[in-house]
Amino acid sequence: MRILLPTFAILALAALSFSIRASVDAKDERNVVVSHATPHDRLFSVIFDADKGVAVGEAGLIMRTADAGKSWTRDAAPTDLAMIDVASNGTRRIAVGQMGLILVDDGSGKWKKVESGTDRRLLQVDLNKNGLAFIVGAFGTLLKSTDGGETWVSVAPNWATLYDSGEGDTAVIRDEPTNYIVDVQEDGSVLIGGEYGQIMRSPDGGICWDVVYRHPAESGESAPTFFALSIRDDGVGYAVGQSGLVARTSDRGHSWAYVKTPVDGNLFGVDSFADGQVVAVGQRVALRSTDNGATWNPIRALDFSINWYTGVGHAASAASGEVIAVGHSGRILRLAP
Repeated sequence: MRILLPTFAILALAALSFSIRASVDAKDERNVVVSHATPHDRLFSVIFDADKGVAVGEAGLIMRTADAGKSWTRDAAPTDLAMIDVASNGTRRIAVGQMGLILVDDGSGKWKKVESGTDRRLLQVDLNKNGLAFIVGAFGTLLKSTDGGETWVSVAPNWATLYDSGEGDTAVIRDEPTNYIVDVQEDGSVLIGGEYGQIMRSPDGGICWDVVYRHPAESGESAPTFFALSIRDDGVGYAVGQSGLVARTSDRGHSWAYVKTPVDGNLFGVDSFADGQVVAVGQRVALRSTDNGATWNPIRALDFSINWYTGVGHAASAASGEVIAVGHSGRILRLAP
């Protein structure tokens, strides 16, 4: 099954009135709705630098925090398009989204549009401290910047070759795969992946690519899609996706192993801690592991069983396992273990 983006991420694009309220879930005071908007608003991604964070969503919605996610204010945005992902290298931030949208905050706190050279949907972005940045998007879109996101060029490889399993059955239909995940490391190596359960690695900034993981496909079915990726400074990371798919790396993405979960719902965001806590959120599902993914338990607080969340991250001062999740209705949640 070919998936471009979760349905909710491409619907309801009209800008709506915005209001911010705070509330505490009466059943569990550790899990707090920090802010939310109208039922028609959506947030898709959140990123933290120390205790400063940014969340982005549809119709030009950008939220900022300077206190580890305890309070949030709305940013002015030079667009009314949806922003699907945001990344930071500590000084610069880049947001990407619909119709080839790229916004850059160079540290001034103000966002500006830059040219992407495409009108395709851009799905995820990452950059390192040297200003090397990559964007993945719909139908094989792969963009690269070496100046912190100011200028971009297309560096799409020969996808058909990378997706050829050697059995002659994949090259024709997989020549423009949609990739959802990207990680740019400080040594210039890059990880990308998405459709067909595949993850690829470039050791040289996008010149050469190797397939480092390919999830097995059931007979007559495509392998599930990866939707999100998070790798810590110590090299441990997780990629999550369709039908409860989770893969784990302990060597910065050189190799991956499948991790079984007790759910078949789609997972759209993941974050982890050095002590083994992992949190994944998705469509009517949220999971927590305390043993590096060996076992998982559902997060039953708030509305995880009936709604969706796509972004998750944590501030530097957060306690282990305490994360911020964003999603439907412009909700920003603080979740504690």
